[in-house]
Amino acid sequence: MGTLINNVTQYYTYVNDELADPRTNQFWLVRNPIPIMTIMFLYHRFVKVWGPAYMAKREPYNLKWLIVAYNIVQIGLCAHMAFQCITWLYLPGYYSLWCQKINYHDNEVERLIISRVWLYYFIKIVDLLDTVFFILRKKFSQVSFLHVYHHLGMCFLGYIGTKYVPGGHGIMLGFINSAVHAVMYTYYLISITKPQWVQGWWKKYITQLQILQFLLLILHFGHIIFEPSCGYPKWVAFVFLPHNVFILFLFSDFYIKEYILKKKKDNK
Repeated sequence: MGTLINNVTQYYTYVNDELADPRTNQFWLVRNPIPIMTIMFLYHRFVKVWGPAYMAKREPYNLKWLIVAYNIVQIGLCAHMAFQCITWLYLPGYYSLWCQKINYHDNEVERLIISRVWLYYFIKIVDLLDTVFFILRKKFSQVSFLHVYHHLGMCFLGYIGTKYVPGGHGIMLGFINSAVHAVMYTYYLISITKPQWVQGWWKKYITQLQILQFLLLILHFGHIIFEPSCGYPKWVAFVFLPHNVFILFLFSDFYIKEYILKKKKDNK
């Protein structure tokens, strides 16, 4: 028994400490997996069990101005992240679009990258409030498997990316996702403040934008598997690709049912 415990301890130390990037391994919510796993567990229990039970005999909360403030903060953060990726990394040619290894040099840009990788991870945790707001407003139909799985998956992948591969090729994920979320939260903001402005086709095209996002990410992570000269770890592709392929399937299934099959049914 003592040998088994010792082996498990050594393996945990190897995975949690020796394989981790020392530049981020001591950051808040990164040092070990317990905090993020606890947050994910509590989130799942709240949105699936505790929250609906709590709201069962209560009227929906009016969270309009809280959600307005939340959306404004999200728009600002996501737009800022996307803008910095363009101006600091891609337009100056500091980062390659095709294949970018992780740079371990200690300079101003790399320190910025490290801090923004952690910030992106933290934003994915804050994103969980989307579902909490749905529950407190009794919009239970919005809490689909796709919605919950996507949020949990992004939290977990954010932890993996921050702890083990902060920077390099994976930055493109943060750039694309931040740009899409800036558009998405702008739509949410308009929907709750000026619903009369919202056109029916907006949501359809935002869903198309999300599908395009996952197609681009599949291509982005997929090609490094077959790129022998790329110094970026190939194991990352085998972790990120299944999630993105599954999410692409779920979003595509939603799009077909909501905007193609439903339209055909309504036209009959």
